[in-house]
Amino acid sequence: MVKTIRLFGVLFSMSVRRSVTFRADLLFEFVVTVVAGAASLAALGVVYTRTDSLGGWSAGEAIALLGTFQIVSGLRAALVEPNLQWFGEQVKNGQFDALLIQPAPAILLASLGTYAPLALVQVASGFGVVFYGLAHAAVGVTVVGVVGWLILVVTATMLTWATRVLFSSVVFWALGLSLDVVYDAVWQFGRYPVQLYATPLRLLLSYGFPVALVATVPADVLARGGGLVALPVSVAVAGGACGIALWVWRAGLRRYTSATS
Repeated sequence: MVKTIRLFGVLFSMSVRRSVTFRADLLFEFVVTVVAGAASLAALGVVYTRTDSLGGWSAGEAIALLGTFQIVSGLRAALVEPNLQWFGEQVKNGQFDALLIQPAPAILLASLGTYAPLALVQVASGFGVVFYGLAHAAVGVTVVGVVGWLILVVTATMLTWATRVLFSSVVFWALGLSLDVVYDAVWQFGRYPVQLYATPLRLLLSYGFPVALVATVPADVLARGGGLVALPVSVAVAGGACGIALWVWRAGLRRYTSATS
């Protein structure tokens, strides 16, 4: 375990060095992130010019939820997407073979071996949006709420990794099938409270594909004093999703035949 952690520390350090080489990209990423965040806030502000509550959430609470969504999305963009968005092509052209002979678990190298540190700008921006939302809502934030929120953000990131691996592993069974567009489309539901959606969709986003755990549940604990029962439930769901992802991955590897042989 220690060797694996050190390995990924080295890989992340290499990614940082590659990124800082192109300083103009850092400025561009910052500008794009600020513009995108401002556009999201503006869109939310337009909605609240017509109503005081969105699915039972005040404007400030919804802003805190949006910031939480940006944080988890930034972690996904920095840690997971640089790897899995190309995974299908790697399997098709045989580049995946090189990962199987490395002295580290293939699933970790395939899903967490490359990083996009510049995407962490979105994470920093998300924290700013959360703080702004809390100030706007004028809610009393507790230490327990903050700690619970941080734990839920971590479990949301674990859930993101697991579900992304599951969607990407489909390539082992259907080489020409890519579900990236479907995943991204479902992901966007997380930027708004799930209480906003009709009951069938809300149930699907809460229990089928648990988008609610990405931002709604963490923001509820932080900004609305939601029940801490969400903590063990979220940890259990994230742990179960990771277990399923590992099982599906191993099943896929048993079916895999090298594209270069």
